[in-house]
Amino acid sequence: MTTAVNPYESLGIAQPVQAASQQSLGQEDFLKLMTTQLQSQDPFKPMDASQFLGQIAQFSTVSGIQSLNAGFATLTESLTANQALQGASLIGREVQVPGNVVAIKDTGSASITALLPASGTVKVTVRDASGAIVREMDMGTRQAGNFDFSWDGINAKGNRAAPGNYTLDAQITLADGGQQALETAVVAPVTAVRFGAQGLQLEVAGLGHVPLSSIISIR
Repeated sequence: MTTAVNPYESLGIAQPVQAASQQSLGQEDFLKLMTTQLQSQDPFKPMDASQFLGQIAQFSTVSGIQSLNAGFATLTESLTANQALQGASLIGREVQVPGNVVAIKDTGSASITALLPASGTVKVTVRDASGAIVREMDMGTRQAGNFDFSWDGINAKGNRAAPGNYTLDAQITLADGGQQALETAVVAPVTAVRFGAQGLQLEVAGLGHVPLSSIISIR
């Protein structure tokens, strides 16, 4: 009958056999093996110094990586906590983010910014959740650059639109007659914050969840 040999005992180290699930040596095990290797070497044929230094270098590298990983973990926790505090401080504040959907209540208006690539005539079409046109607004001729405008929540009949989300599509007619849809950004309040797979996100009225990095300005 063959008896299993404990490799630690062959090196003169009284160590119990580790569970099969352990696949790597820890720092303490590595040092014990290295010390035993030095004590057991043939004095007439000492271990090659380059091999010894190589083992020390490998051990130092592994130890350094472990320390670096621990440092990154601490830094990540700190950044996450800072983001949470930053996001919480925005609840109730108005932010400007890319989009064209606004939330209208019983009172108040919606503020929007359109980016004009060139001078031209601007027209804004307001649509409800079903896509029906609620109002069309001719903004006249505007110069290239950012154009700030607002919708007072009044429909084409002069009545207050029902509370809800509305889409504002801005379009420019250029001097050559060509038409182009405009990129827009809306100003809306932050109602909540949450952590998701993409990091900290803000819940913005009308737009839903948007990443913190999407904020253009804070009002």
